[in-house]
Amino acid sequence: MTDDRTDLVKRVKEANDVVDVVGSYIALRQTGNTYKGLCPFHDDHRPSLTVDSRFQRYRCWSCGKSGDVFNFIMDHDRVDFREALELLARRAGISLEKTADSAHQRSRAVMLDVVKWAAEVYHHCLLDSPTAEAARIYLGERKISGETVRKFGLGYAPPAGDWLVAKAVQAGHTFDTLEKVGLIALRTEGNGFYDRFRDRIIFPIRDRSGNPVGFGGRILPSSPLSAKAPKYYNSSETPLFKKSEQLYGLDQARQAAATAGYLAVVEGYMDVLMAHQKGIPQVVAPMGTALNVRHVQHLLRWVPRVVLVFDADAGGNTGVDRALEIFVQQNVELSIATLPAGLDPCELLVQQGAEAFQQVLGRAVDALEFKLSQVLSAESGSGVEGRRRAVDKILGIVALSPDKTSGEVAVKQELIVNRIARRLAVKEETVWARLGELRASRRRFAESVQRSAAGEDKRVAPAPYRERQLLEVLLAEPELVPLAAAEIKSDQLEHPGLRQLLEGMYHLLEEGETPELDRLRARIDNQALMDYALKAQEVGLANSERRAWLEKLIAEFRRCRVEPVRKELQNQLQVASDHTDAVELLRQLQNRTVSSDSGPLPVGGAGIGARRV
Repeated sequence: MTDDRTDLVKRVKEANDVVDVVGSYIALRQTGNTYKGLCPFHDDHRPSLTVDSRFQRYRCWSCGKSGDVFNFIMDHDRVDFREALELLARRAGISLEKTADSAHQRSRAVMLDVVKWAAEVYHHCLLDSPTAEAARIYLGERKISGETVRKFGLGYAPPAGDWLVAKAVQAGHTFDTLEKVGLIALRTEGNGFYDRFRDRIIFPIRDRSGNPVGFGGRILPSSPLSAKAPKYYNSSETPLFKKSEQLYGLDQARQAAATAGYLAVVEGYMDVLMAHQKGIPQVVAPMGTALNVRHVQHLLRWVPRVVLVFDADAGGNTGVDRALEIFVQQNVELSIATLPAGLDPCELLVQQGAEAFQQVLGRAVDALEFKLSQVLSAESGSGVEGRRRAVDKILGIVALSPDKTSGEVAVKQELIVNRIARRLAVKEETVWARLGELRASRRRFAESVQRSAAGEDKRVAPAPYRERQLLEVLLAEPELVPLAAAEIKSDQLEHPGLRQLLEGMYHLLEEGETPELDRLRARIDNQALMDYALKAQEVGLANSERRAWLEKLIAEFRRCRVEPVRKELQNQLQVASDHTDAVELLRQLQNRTVSSDSGPLPVGGAGIGARRV
């Protein structure tokens, strides 16, 4: 690295205080000379990440992630050092020398520049262009103020199919980059590009740091395109934009949420805009999808409590059931708020003001209590059978969560079962038993679906213990594979998945490659099987006497191999009428018995040295 390059890195680092940078991603609380927050690199429930401004370092005392401001950006945004340097330079307003390198042009920093440019172009069009008059009138009718338009950077995409394409040519942006960030697309005929957003109000979608990463577009009701185009249209999935993870308005809401202690989740862009405009800024919205686990994990970095706001006619069905499933699985306080009939949040705020919406949020109840009240109301008057159906309705959702959890989530599930038992006047033991039945039924159904998808005609039995242990040993120590290959044939394994793993390792060995898990992963296109292999490897690594373990397994496989033959010889001996035949059978039986009872293999056999781990 040259002196100039070293000076640049140092200057960028000095301009980006690690507390400010980390604090733009997660909520930090000062404790003495350091700051603490929930670690974004693992499912953290107690603040495990410490950020030290004196040494400009961070460390998670739970998962072990640590480093300086560059490491944080590299790990969090999954970029290399060059891209992290560019991102932090942009953040600090430091110019880096541009290169013509095509790989550099596709970097995250360049993509962010292009999306930011497009947001500004759309915004200026809405504010100043005569073609945006209908868009300005529409926003005025929806009572969106000019201040809100500017605060959120709202824009307008004209109806012309190549308006942004032409602007990009003038600005010197490449079509390749615009296509990669989802702004334009290649025509089906192959003759040029067209704009993805046309005749739409544009809502820039920003990341937690306030960088535009994508767009949402609302077709104008007066548009000729409205009859055949969807009302709302989002950016396609890009390296910057993941619809299933993004939350609209989070960059504007996170500070207010820290003060309020919660974030409210509504359905649409207009709902978010009006809530902020009316002085209730702790409001966000997903990108046209239901709230999912990834959303909740992002929200938990800022607040411990989430309030879902549902329309009165939709709040009790799929949305609440999905919310309850998340509530059971995650260490989150999840509440449900129900709007007055016939009103969405934007309409309520416009018609009745901020106080009415605050009252809705204040009346929110936790997700389990909401569902319990709902099913009890539906089953009222149905007696014992009604209570049974109510139990099954609630437990059917709880059963979707893993049956083996740890820590706070496990305690939470016990409290849920206890509350169900009390509310429905059923013994807690009965509730646990029914939950177990529903989980078993769910597992059987999932297995049948997997078998159907794999084209299997019969159920696969659980793997014998010796087969599981064999894979645990070999995945942990690939150097033992030759020893196993000399004694155990892959067709001796009954379980098809474990047989496939063993065959894969044997094939690698035959090809002169190390039969290790990383090489195996490239050859087996079965993620569930590879997940099992990773867990099996962990079990094997925990045992330091793997060679002795393998020797015992080999002896066990020998016994299993000769046992059917030995039994057949015993049967023949019992019915043998000729003395000579009986003597020969007895000799063979003795040989088989000695073979199956052979002791440990000599150290160094089958090409393996005397190394013991």
